[in-house]
Amino acid sequence: MMMQRRIADLDGQGHVNNVKYSEYIQEARVNLKNVLLGELAPTFSQVVAKMEINYKVSLLHGYEAVPLDAWISRIGNKSYDISYVLYDEQGRVSLTAIGTMVATNSGSSHPIPADVRAVLESHLVVPAV
Repeated sequence: MMMQRRIADLDGQGHVNNVKYSEYIQEARVNLKNVLLGELAPTFSQVVAKMEINYKVSLLHGYEAVPLDAWISRIGNKSYDISYVLYDEQGRVSLTAIGTMVATNSGSSHPIPADVRAVLESHLVVPAV
């Protein structure tokens, strides 16, 4: 997906503030859930259990949107991982991230429902070794 940088995203040095990267990731995560799960999305409850972000190259102010790739990279019994790569306007990797999502039901962790698991498995991307 394409992420539009906003003036309000910038810090005093003209870089996108590190906190804003989390917002970009959140937007990509919500979009990925809605696109992949479709009509299942509103009924599937989950929480972010862990988020690891590795900053590589600063994003500067610019008017063009920058690409953020997101994909399912691991599926467990109650959780799954989403991996992310954000690129700058020159195509360089700006950040990599991985987030662990935990399925919930009534406020506690719960096995991923079979119908959701089937969709996630059909979109699982495992890197070649």
